[in-house]
Amino acid sequence: MSEDDGQADDSDEFLHEDLIPALVVLGVLLVFVPDPVTTALGLVLVALGVGLWAWDLVR
Repeated sequence: MSEDDGQADDSDEFLHEDLIPALVVLGVLLVFVPDPVTTALGLVLVALGVGLWAWDLVR
């Protein structure tokens, strides 16, 4: 096993445990701010988080 394989596992772990939940939570919080720009940004972040989660499940 090379060092690159270990780094890929660390990257996947970061995606699972840190990035995806943070995107979804931040997006949901932004949806509740009463400004159309933050609501749109929140929806984009939630969609990105759910998309990454689904892509991770498929591969």
